Amino acid sequence: MTVIPLGTPRVWTAVMSAAGHRCQCTGACGSKHSRSGLRCDATTERRALLAAPADLLLTPVAAAALPVEQLLAWCPPCHSKATARQRAEARERARHDADDDATPALFDLP
Repeated sequence: MTVIPLGTPRVWTAVMSAAGHRCQCTGACGSKHSRSGLRCDATTERRALLAAPADLLLTPVAAAALPVEQLLAWCPPCHSKATARQRAEARERARHDADDDATPALFDLP
């Protein structure tokens, strides 16, 4: 069931070749993938894979500017779960940073 995307077939093919046509998620989605050697077992034979960066919070422009070597093969479930986890972590970091900025230190002067 190999489905090559229309817009970037050369990039997609290079990423999939480097990944062995297998999802490269090793737990970013929250799964340990323990039944498949600690790496997702989804392949291009069974589902359409995506080529995307490891940092899924990059803007589309920044992601498009990355070299092929910095892209990974992702199955849709791992991609969406990893994106959700990265967004949650970013929100938590932002909340923590905001809390740090709002709390004055003992000897802070106005």
